[in-house]
Amino acid sequence: MKTIAILLVMLNYLTGSSAIVKDSLWGILTDPQTYSLHTLAAQFLKPEPVRDVLYSNPVINATAAIITDLDTGKILYAKDADSQLAIASITKIMTAVVVLNSQADLEQAYIVPEEATKITGSRLYLLANEMVTIKSLLQAALIGSANDAAYTLAYNTAGSEEKFVDLMNDYANYLGLNCTHFTNAWGADDPNHYACARDLAKLTGIALQNETFRSIVATEKTTITDTTGKLKYTLGNTNKLVGKYVNIVGVKTGTTDSAGESLIVAAKGESNQTVIAVLLNSPDRFTEGKNLLDWALRAYNWIEPL
Repeated sequence: MKTIAILLVMLNYLTGSSAIVKDSLWGILTDPQTYSLHTLAAQFLKPEPVRDVLYSNPVINATAAIITDLDTGKILYAKDADSQLAIASITKIMTAVVVLNSQADLEQAYIVPEEATKITGSRLYLLANEMVTIKSLLQAALIGSANDAAYTLAYNTAGSEEKFVDLMNDYANYLGLNCTHFTNAWGADDPNHYACARDLAKLTGIALQNETFRSIVATEKTTITDTTGKLKYTLGNTNKLVGKYVNIVGVKTGTTDSAGESLIVAAKGESNQTVIAVLLNSPDRFTEGKNLLDWALRAYNWIEPL
């Protein structure tokens, strides 16, 4: 039965008939077994990264780092990848995952709660009772890293930030993110709010299966409005590698006193492979992120399966 299931996933992948592969549904998130089958099928269908022994390991000054191949899940490089560290606004990847998994209409408008206007740090300065669509709030949270947008999403999705955080932790546990725990939806420093590079690479790989998420995090700049069209907000991607290099496909930055400068960034290679790099507490995250991606795409050859 398991063999048949794997073959069906592989067939759907090839034909494009599967909702999972076409990204029209978010089923891979709520069913880890399905995601595992998808990953296993991809391992049979996609080129396998093979290390060129002539390349030595990269020199990375980030406290923790990892780089993985999206299709196979193979780890290409790791440094203290299981250390639990502050992650700042990288948190918003999970926030977006939970919102997208709610399967709400992205054009539905959410009301900005009074509490959101009191959020500090990176924000849009949304107004209390302002109405903004879910899609626009996701754009604000993922592109501009707006804390008030993330809070608004959490509040409206679950009824309170506390209930939303419970959902975040439930998903983390369900997906086997064993060194991850959240206390808020936007990345405020807290001793009990942390993740490790390994978990973040896995989470990002799952998030990138969703077309909406993938499109948003690859956006260099855009403008959103409230539902009246009168209030406009210009968003520039906090990931400075987006738009600078054509093969960069996102994903998210994070910066706080505890987290330092952190970054998750993904890129496509010549064989259409996607690699994901995670750097936590880097002294120069964009340079290190670019260098780590360059190294992975040079140090590995993607070999077609026999």
